[in-house]
Amino acid sequence: MSDFPALGPAHRLEPPNSFSERIRMASAWTLCIAFFFLIPLEWASLEWEWTENGLWRISAGGEDSLLLTGVTLLWALLNLVAVLVFLIAGVRTNFADERRGWRALSVRDVVYYFAWVECLITAASLLAEWIVPDNQGFVHQYLLPAAPHSIMIIAFLLLCRGHWDRYGLGRISWGAGLGMGVVVGGLYGLVSLFLDPWVTEPVARYFSLELVSWREESIAQEIGMAEQSGWLPLLSQGLLVALIGPVGEEVMFRGVLQQALAERIGQPVSILLTALLFTMFHVDVVMFAPLLVLGLILGILRAAFRSLWAPILFHVVNNSASVLLDLLS
Repeated sequence: MSDFPALGPAHRLEPPNSFSERIRMASAWTLCIAFFFLIPLEWASLEWEWTENGLWRISAGGEDSLLLTGVTLLWALLNLVAVLVFLIAGVRTNFADERRGWRALSVRDVVYYFAWVECLITAASLLAEWIVPDNQGFVHQYLLPAAPHSIMIIAFLLLCRGHWDRYGLGRISWGAGLGMGVVVGGLYGLVSLFLDPWVTEPVARYFSLELVSWREESIAQEIGMAEQSGWLPLLSQGLLVALIGPVGEEVMFRGVLQQALAERIGQPVSILLTALLFTMFHVDVVMFAPLLVLGLILGILRAAFRSLWAPILFHVVNNSASVLLDLLS
């Protein structure tokens, strides 16, 4: 398994020229850090409970400490200021970085990608709060949950426009597509048979964890509520879990992060680091080990086929099967 083909000359972080460019670069770094800083904040908010069975039960939404609340408020304020500075400085520089189109993933490009993702997610959240109260239920129930992953996809397509094939979204032949489908189907079959008995359950027993994932329980409850509410809520929830979520995550993790890391530190390390970030992103203690295995499989598929379509297909199949099982149960 070799590294991705070089996308151009050595990628260096070119220093911004004007004061506005320097300010914009600083705000972009702030937003990029803010995006990833939310992950440890969410992990810190998990609630651990020692049950009568002598096992740890982990849940979300517990009462936050004063320190965690203060850090979260400070993060939100800094994030909002950075969004305003990023957009204002962008207007002053005529959005030069975005208009040129990205032919290669420099450090600057990666930072700007996550800055735009964080910026647009913040904007979507604020706009949702300002919607007319009569429409808030529809917006919060159907549109807002899909916004983050949709933004991951839109930002990638716009910033990398004209060069999608360089990042794994090029056309594939029927033969290559068929081979990809066979490999993905076989891998999914193995994962569905052996992941739980060989990974999930042994790790849970070793660390005395209840085999109850708060995240999977939450998704199952939302799908069940959507099914009872009608076809529109069910379609919205199904698309989010089975299609929009997987595509958004693959574009971000395997399309941007793994691609950029592979060009600098090599394929094996980039697959491992991306898989770790992918696992941390889901904030699930019980499913940490199986998510890490899935992340490694997705990264290997990306490298082996030199295409994003392979991990996207695997991810979509995996999540679609989970949605169907939730509906059947």
